[in-house]
Amino acid sequence: MSRNDRNVLILGILGIVIIVVAFYFLLLSPLLGRLDEQSQAREDKQAQLEQVQQEVAELEEVKSNSPEIERQLLELSKRVPTQPQIPTLVVQIEEIADSSGVTQLSIDPEPPTAPAGGGDYQVVPVTMTFDGTYDEMQDFLLRTRNLARLVTVTGVTYCRNPTIGVEASCEIETQGTEGAESTTPSPPSPAVEANLDVEVRADVYFQPKGVPSGVETTAPTPQETTTPAESTEEGTGG
Repeated sequence: MSRNDRNVLILGILGIVIIVVAFYFLLLSPLLGRLDEQSQAREDKQAQLEQVQQEVAELEEVKSNSPEIERQLLELSKRVPTQPQIPTLVVQIEEIADSSGVTQLSIDPEPPTAPAGGGDYQVVPVTMTFDGTYDEMQDFLLRTRNLARLVTVTGVTYCRNPTIGVEASCEIETQGTEGAESTTPSPPSPAVEANLDVEVRADVYFQPKGVPSGVETTAPTPQETTTPAESTEEGTGG
């Protein structure tokens, strides 16, 4: 092969390489880029479709459960009065205290406040103290949660009544916001039937009509703190 033939061959090969490189950068590379973009767009649309399908499934589940949710809301609304009605609550608590067998009951309601998370209802914190055994305390808590009016127990503290030479032992149980589903206090050890000083903290609710959400309402408080013994003395004294 002559020198001129080799030069022609080399120039031909270089021309082919240049054509291939130009084809890649000018045609093939943009085409591959568009294909990648289209593939990513398809993946994004598929992800959006799956999210929409999940939301639709959740909405369908809510729709299927809506009658039960409406029933529960209706039941709860029946348990939330439009006024504080603290004197009525005091009477109800005194009745369950008598049924449970606890003694030295005191009921101390606080002024109503707006709920922390907002809402068109008001919360009245109530502190109840009494003496009784562990079983009587459990019976009192159960009856409290089953009142016709909605009451959620937020905390329970109980101490064994101190005896001479023995230091009093106390237990503190913090309940969940849903009183009916909260865990129950564990029994004191070793004597379950020992008399206990018990403090129960609870929230009761009312939903005033015609009052904007978050507006403070006022309920009478001085005559709402009472004990059964005090009420009896006042009745006999009259």
